[in-house]
Amino acid sequence: MKENPLEALYAFFEEETKETVVFDLEWNQNGYAPNLRMPHEIIEIGACRLNDRGEVTDRFSELIRPRLYRRVDKHIRQVTGITEQELSSGRTFPEVFADFARFCGESAQLITWGRDDYPVLRRNLEYYMQPSPFSPPLDAQLVFGFAHFGDAHRQMNLHAALEETGTQLEVPAHRAVYDAECTAALLPAVSAGLEGLGEEKRNELSAILEREKRIADSVLRSRPTHYSVHTDALRDDAVTNLLCPLCGRKMSFAVAWFDAGRDRYEAIGRCEQHGQAHGQMHLKRGTNGYLTMHQRVFLASDDEVKAVSEAYRLFLLTPPAKRHHRLCMEEVRRVSERQNFPSKKG
Repeated sequence: MKENPLEALYAFFEEETKETVVFDLEWNQNGYAPNLRMPHEIIEIGACRLNDRGEVTDRFSELIRPRLYRRVDKHIRQVTGITEQELSSGRTFPEVFADFARFCGESAQLITWGRDDYPVLRRNLEYYMQPSPFSPPLDAQLVFGFAHFGDAHRQMNLHAALEETGTQLEVPAHRAVYDAECTAALLPAVSAGLEGLGEEKRNELSAILEREKRIADSVLRSRPTHYSVHTDALRDDAVTNLLCPLCGRKMSFAVAWFDAGRDRYEAIGRCEQHGQAHGQMHLKRGTNGYLTMHQRVFLASDDEVKAVSEAYRLFLLTPPAKRHHRLCMEEVRRVSERQNFPSKKG
């Protein structure tokens, strides 16, 4: 066995890394009546700390007493086995998170399997009005897909990856600390897959990971509306405003919202202080027939600005009759003005 089986992976760590911590979360939800400030409530944090040889030296595992969703969703209960009775004896999220942050220490390189855990963690922290002390984690699932299959977007679930690599670890599935241990056990295989990459592929992966960090630091907003059609939603500033992911100020539009396909909208905003940001928005219809706005805004590279601008140019060149009902905010508002139907403010 190599003295340092994670050496190739270390090249993609933060420069100031002092500790390596793999973590995983379990969360609960209410699909019928979600709180849009915290759609997913964390009910368990699990983690393990690794030494320079990739060996687990310490573990963190604790259940959290929920504040919003006291009844465990049926699917969550079936997958994790976590019960309401167990959660009722847990500590609160702020108490558990404070201990988790101490466990990680300063300048920890966090690692997850997948990109979902960190946004959920940030939303829970925002709900409790607490800042995040961590930089975005390294997504081992993405690196594994890139190194082993040549495609960062080829996602393999954790236990399929264990089987794929012949990694054996006898622990129960779908509990946070055990999934963290499984991810840690896979890291030598993830790192080994990076060893044969040439400089061009390494630079490509670095660029992908840099973009993932910007996405992880997104401003995330969800807002219910009383609109049942997209044209009404696109006239409302409360739905369409773009907020800078760094300062939170309202941005001007460099590229206004347009339907990039499947009711998913894209835009480019401009902040005078922090430059341009990429906006992504989904207007999702609920069981009540009304639309809910889900929005993500993250700092944009020059290449991303060019790509969105080009997609918008091609959108405008497509005759409206051939757009398959795809909409553009500017056109919707121009039609509204001609009909003396002003845009809504706030």
